[in-house]
Amino acid sequence: MIVSFTGHRPDKIAEWHLSPERTEVAIRKRLSQELLRLVHEQGATSFMSGMAPGFDLWAADEVLRLRAEGRLGQGVRLVLAIPYPHFERSFGAEFRGLYEYILERADEVIYVAPGYHHGCYRNRNAFLAESADVLLAYYEGSEGGTRQTIRMATKGQKRVINLHQGELF
Repeated sequence: MIVSFTGHRPDKIAEWHLSPERTEVAIRKRLSQELLRLVHEQGATSFMSGMAPGFDLWAADEVLRLRAEGRLGQGVRLVLAIPYPHFERSFGAEFRGLYEYILERADEVIYVAPGYHHGCYRNRNAFLAESADVLLAYYEGSEGGTRQTIRMATKGQKRVINLHQGELF
């Protein structure tokens, strides 16, 4: 079973503006619990990240952390579906380092487009939605790529799990 990630960038997460560190820790805790459940109870074998700052990177990093701790099993794969090469050049230093760390440790890297073009993010979102059996999201209700990816997955009759439950703490 393939699980794709989609979720907000930090500036779209309501609690982020109040306490960035606390918010990230709370989201990662939920992610970790759900990743373990998906592997051990649902049979997930691959996780796919679109590698955007925020939820996408945190989710990919949690897969690597849990796998390194032996909690997911060595057969669980991390696949990166990156919109185009050098996508990370626009990231701040905080997320660029995490991006590079994940990129070095992923099992597979797929560049959805050879370079930036209008619509490349939509194409990446479609790739994530179409490739997944399950879409694992952190979605608070705002417009944008997360909503678009959820709609695509829903239209394709994929199961969507939203980790957002109103309040993080």
